[in-house]
Formats: sequence, structure tokens, C-alpha cells
Amino acid sequence: MPSLPGMPSLPGMPGLPGMPGAPGGRGRRALVARPSRWPLWLAALCLLGFGVRMFYLFHWLHPMVPLGDSYYYHQAANLFADGRGWPDPYELRETGRYIADAQHPPLTSGLLAVPSLLGFTGFLSHQVFCCLLGVCSIAVVGLAGRRLAGPVTGLVAAGVAAVYPGMWLNDPLVMSESTGILTCSCLILAGLRFAEGRRVADAAWLGLALAAVMLARAELALLGLTLVVPLVGLARQAPWRRRAGLLAVAAATCVLALAPWVAYNLERFREPEYLSSGLGSTLAVTHCPTTYAGPQLGWWSYGCVRALPTPPLERSERDVFYRDAAVSYLRTHSDRLPVVAAARFGRTWGFYRPWQQLRFDQVELRPRGPSTAGLVMLWVLEPTALAGVVVLRRRRVTTLPLVAVPITLSIATLVVYGTTRFRAAAEPALVLLGAVAVTAFLEWLWSRPGRTPGTPAGGIPALGGSGEPYGGPDRAPGPASTWGPDRGTGIERPHPAPWLSGTGARCDKPEAAGTFFVCRTLRIFGHPFRDRSPAVPVVRRRHRRGRQHRFDS
Repeated sequence: MPSLPGMPSLPGMPGLPGMPGAPGGRGRRALVARPSRWPLWLAALCLLGFGVRMFYLFHWLHPMVPLGDSYYYHQAANLFADGRGWPDPYELRETGRYIADAQHPPLTSGLLAVPSLLGFTGFLSHQVFCCLLGVCSIAVVGLAGRRLAGPVTGLVAAGVAAVYPGMWLNDPLVMSESTGILTCSCLILAGLRFAEGRRVADAAWLGLALAAVMLARAELALLGLTLVVPLVGLARQAPWRRRAGLLAVAAATCVLALAPWVAYNLERFREPEYLSSGLGSTLAVTHCPTTYAGPQLGWWSYGCVRALPTPPLERSERDVFYRDAAVSYLRTHSDRLPVVAAARFGRTWGFYRPWQQLRFDQVELRPRGPSTAGLVMLWVLEPTALAGVVVLRRRRVTTLPLVAVPITLSIATLVVYGTTRFRAAAEPALVLLGAVAVTAFLEWLWSRPGRTPGTPAGGIPALGGSGEPYGGPDRAPGPASTWGPDRGTGIERPHPAPWLSGTGARCDKPEAAGTFFVCRTLRIFGHPFRDRSPAVPVVRRRHRRGRQHRFDS
């Protein structure tokens, strides 16, 4: 009995004409693939991203004098590594007084203390270390993309993260945006993992990732309400008691991770301070006449603080003083709040006075050229990300871990001020959603029928190498629901193979002009592409032989 299409040939069983093993046949061949090279390609993209960051550092920023937040993180890391705790580095430099401070959450300076402990205390060393944190973000984004929509989507997302300026503009500046991007990427990955498994360990990782985000950017504590609680509470497959238990695990893990820093702050400040004592000063520079009207609408101004009386020296009391001043101004000018909030939102997402915002960004030492490239790419990425949301919704894949970060960031922007670097924490979500949209479009483009006359979608020829679909040219394409005789050939026809999320057209015989180079390139990734079209039924079987995978059809 001859072997059927899609069935393995048994020993001693001759093949049909044109099938593998048949003399003189030129039909469909088995696709032999090596083990997945996906980790190697991810490592290559990480190296590419590191090269881009190093070029940006030494071509535009080196040598750089640390100012503002860059000086704070750099000196705070060195002071912490020296065992001097967490003082205000500005006050220590100007007056020599040691004053306890928590202007910023500790994760950025704590990570920078690692090279300081190893003897690399210079600012350049901290710049390179922040670039390495950016490379870690590329790897996490690639892993999240693979879990979200398959290995090709993961590589596309990692490639975009390697070259997209929004992901690397802040790295050599030694700012908290580097840790914000990394921790938000980890939170997205943890959210996707929890959505798939809903295990206790997944809930624990979700809570730990949330704590890391809060220790990097205090305003992102809102993600506990916009992401963690809905993600756990809306797990419809689990009973309410199970959901409550998982939520308790996530909350307990988050609280335990935050407890050392919170206890340290409660012990050394007069007023209660939990994550940061910088909220009051941030509100003070953003709620005043300068930022409520005029050219700086929606931004910030040091003139707001200079117009206030002298604040207390103790940092928690100063925080309360600045908060009261900002709230007082906000209450008397609440009619302007919708306009100011719209301007802040537009500045953050590149809609409101974008070229002016690029000039404002130069105050924080961001070069004009890379910032302009990042703005243009953002305008392309935003609609692509919206298309990615539509694709995931049609595939019934949860989008909450991806959309929660941009939404939360936008809410925080409305409260404080609008600027480019506030958007950094949402860049991984934009990159992932954009990668989903790009790969979905390519899947549709490669799998649509009728690209080459006589060749069905996926470039798979007919039995005997005639170039016609199953059953000849008169065979109407359609799915086969069961095993049964095929009209025109009298052979058994297999049921179409199911489609796996994140895969596209399978390239068993990519002789068609539109598929050859695409398929050959994607085979390098170690990923077999299969056809979703019902006109081309294929059966996928996997045989492990040593270190090779064999795909028969």
C-alpha cells in the first residue's frame, strides 16, 4: 500500500510518484530543521542594541557632566556603596550637611551601586552599566513577545527594542527611565505568564515585578489597581476563592519586597514617607501660573518653586509643604485643569507642540537628532500598536498586561506634568503591540492564496509535482472535516492541521517568487511556518532524532 500525503513512509513501503523516497520524484519534501536558534538570534539582537547604545553614548554624550537627576542617582549610588546610607547628595555637596532624603525611589541608585562596589565609581562606568540595563530590557521584551504571539514576534519585538530611540535615549543619561523600562518589561512578562497559568508561583512573580516597578518609579504604584487586581480578579476560569488566594499571594509578595525600604523611611523621617519624598516638589514645579498658560503649558518650571516661601529643611516636612502649596493653587485654578491635562497628555505622547518639546528635552541633555528620530518612530509605532491591540483581541489573547502600563502612565502624567521621558516606561508595551501587528500583517501577506498561478498558499505543490492543488485544477478549495476519499485522486485526504498562535505560512516548497526569500530567511530563525489556508491541508508530525527536528507533511 502506498504511503499517503502527510503520513510517514514505513520500512519497505514504496512511495507515490513525486513523494519523498520515490525514484525520480520531485514532489513535496520533508522539512528538516535544526534545533531552534531563537536564543542565538535574541543574543545577536541584544548585541546590536548594546552597540547602538555605545555609539549613542560616545558619539553624542561623552564626555558628559552629570546634572540634576543624573547627578543624584550617580552620587547616591556611590554614597550607598560607601555605607553612608541615603542622604541628599545636593545638600552634602553644597553645605556638607548629612540630611536624610528619599527624593527618588531606591532601585536605580541601588543597581548603580553594584559597579560602585566593584570599584567602578566614575560617571562613565554608571553610563555603561545603564546601557547594560537597556540590553536586559531587550531580552525581556523578546521573551515577552515570544510568550505573547510566538518566536518570530519575539524577535521582531527585540529587534525594534534594540534600535528604537525611545528604548535607549535615556540609558546613557543615568536616569530612572532605564530601570523603569526594565521593570515594566518584567511586569508585562509576569502578567502574560500569569494569564496563561494562574498558578501560585505566577502570582508571586507578578507581585514581585510590581514591587520592582514601584521601587523604580513611585507613580507607577497605580499599576497595582489598573493591572494586578483586574488581572487576578477577572480570571474567569478560576473560582472566587482561588482568585482571592492568588491576589493575596501577589499582594503579600509585593509588600514583603517593599517592606525594607518603607520601614527605613518611616524610621528616619518625621512625617510618613513610604516610597519617595519627591511628590511635593514635583507638584510644586508643575502647578503655578507658568505651567497653566503660555509657552510652558503642561510642562514644569523652577520659577514655580522660587515664588514660594523658604521650605523646611527636613525632607518629609518639605514634601508636605510643597504638596500643600500645589494643592492650594490647584483648588483656586481648577477651571484650567482640563486644558492643562490635555497639554500634559499631548506632550507625553508627541501630539502637543512636539518640536517645542524636543527643545525642552535638551534641558535634560537629550540630543536633538536622536530625539527627532525617536519622535518620528513614535508616530509610526502608535497606530501600529493600536492595530496590535485589535489583532490580539481577535485572537482572544489578553491585552491587559500591555495596555495597563500606557493607561497608568497617562493618568500619572495628568497629575504631574508632560514630558518625553515619562513615556519611557510604556515603550515596551508599544514595541510589543507593534511587533504583533507587523507579524500578523506578514502572516496574512504570505498565506493569502493566488500569489503565484498554479501554486496554493504557502507554495506547496500538488502530488506528483504537477503544481496543481489537491484533486487537480477543478478541485474547489475547502477544508476536509474527516478522513475520506479525495475527488479526482481516490486517495485519503487528511484533516487540515490546526493553526498555532504566532505562526504563519509553512514553506515546504517555497519555489513561488513571493515566498522563497521570506521562507529561507525565516528558516534561519529555526521556526517552521505552516499554512492556515483550508485549501492546503497538511499534517504536522514531529520526530526527534538526535539534535534534529523533522517535520513531515
